[in-house]
Order: sequence, then structure tokens, then C-alpha cells
Amino acid sequence: MALLLKKNNTLSTKRPSYHQQETPLLEGREGNSPQEHWLLIDVGNTFTKFAHATAGGFFLAEQKPTSSLSRTILEEIISSTSLQRVIMASVLPEVTSWITHFFREKRIPLLCPDATLDLGIRMLYPSSSSLGADRLANIIATHYFYGFPAIVVAFGTAITLDVLDEEGAYLGGVIAPGLNMAAEALHQKTALLPQTHPTPIEYALGQNTQEAIHAGILLGARGLLREVLSRVRKENLHHKKPLLLATGGDAELVAHGEELFDYLDPTLTLQGLRKIGTLCPPDYSTQHHVEAS
Repeated sequence: MALLLKKNNTLSTKRPSYHQQETPLLEGREGNSPQEHWLLIDVGNTFTKFAHATAGGFFLAEQKPTSSLSRTILEEIISSTSLQRVIMASVLPEVTSWITHFFREKRIPLLCPDATLDLGIRMLYPSSSSLGADRLANIIATHYFYGFPAIVVAFGTAITLDVLDEEGAYLGGVIAPGLNMAAEALHQKTALLPQTHPTPIEYALGQNTQEAIHAGILLGARGLLREVLSRVRKENLHHKKPLLLATGGDAELVAHGEELFDYLDPTLTLQGLRKIGTLCPPDYSTQHHVEAS
């Protein structure tokens, strides 16, 4: 069973209320030793996840607030082992820059994947060079571990929905404000609406302002998913039903009490980064990285 991250930054193997995919052992391309020790890093706007891994699987994972990241934390994370590679997806250029500097000083190869890599997936997306590495990793994990057609939804600071067609090609996606971003915007752009963090709802109609905000945000997210699903089935998938996967910090909240998703997988991005590592020979780490400024 894949490792699940709990909110207190510890590990759990508890199966959620949705199916949790068993991740198979992987064989990398020639040049990737199954014993190589890798560090996977998923830098998000709010949290950053780390996983020590080999080509065959994770053996340690943790998360930390992105705002707390420092050289000291990185030193602690890598102190107990000898790393051969680092594979990172980051949505924050400044963090990407100093982490790149850090591993360059350590002479540890760093791969920041992008859609120009040969990852075995057709990209029917004209602006694929602008596709974020986190979304790319989610697409790769979905393609290789779950199948297609599929829609993978990441509930983070933003909500992203990405679509694979019946042949596994990437078609494009949707980006919308995340739950907490929506709640913060309501507070900042109005005089009287309070700051609040969405929690599960029992009924559509709130009995006070806070409940009304929570209902609006959660029902809006669920409605977004259902509308995208309806349109994509009609416009792109010849009315076929895709597999629905969810990941990200708010995935369980949106799924609570609903039968929306086939799978919830909180480690999907890390699984995608690991799979990218098996698909890219070690010299890619020197060819594809973000230049530190």
C-alpha cells in the first residue's frame, strides 16, 4: 500500500474511504540502478512533500510548510543517506532557484522535469512548455499507474483538472481557485465576510454566514468537477466515462460524503516524479534543470 501523509506530517498506511492504488515495482530504463537512492521533492505553495525513494518505491516520506524551508532542513533530510539523484517539481521559482543552488553545491544531480522530456505520452497540448512540473507528474502517475481515459484533479492552492484521452494522450486542463483561496478572496474583497477555512457540510443551505461560505465553496468545487466531466465526455471522450482521480490537501474534504472519485491518492505527484526518474537516464539531471539566478 502506498504511504499516506497525515496532516501532522507523520506517516499513515490507513486506507481512505476511496480506493487506494497499489503501486507496482518499476523497472527503469537502462542506466537507472534499482538501488540508486533518490530524493523526490514536491514544492507546493503551502506545503512541500519529500520522499526518499528508489526506482522500486518510497521508503520514507514527510511534508513541511513551504514557508519554513531552509538549507538547515534540507541538510537534515539528506544527512542520513547518500543520494544519487534529486527529482523536483516546484511551483515557486524562488524556491526552485535556491534549492537548485543547494544541490549544485552538494554535486548531487537535480532533475526538474518538463514536458520536453520523452516520457512516453503524446502531448496534444500546444503550449506544453508552460505545463507545470506538478501537473506533469500527476499526468505521468495517472497514465502509468491507473490507466485512461482519466481526469486527475489536484486540490491545492489552485484546483487543476487534467485530462487523458482513450489512448493515454494528454489533452489539456482546467485551472480554478482552490478552496482556501476562494475563502480568502471573499474575506479580502468584502467588508463583512469573515476569514474562514472550509469544513465538511451536511446541507446545501448554511444556517449562518460561515456555513453559507463553506457550502458555496464546496458545492462550487463539486459543481466544477461535474461540469468539466460532462463537457469533456461530450467534447473529447466520445461520451466515455473516464477514471476520476483526486490528490492534494483538500481532496478528502471535497470528496467527503460524495461519490465523486474512483481513487484518492495523496502521493500521486511523488509517484509521478519517481516514475519520471525511471524514464529518464541519469544524464538528464544535468540537461534539464532550472538555472539558478
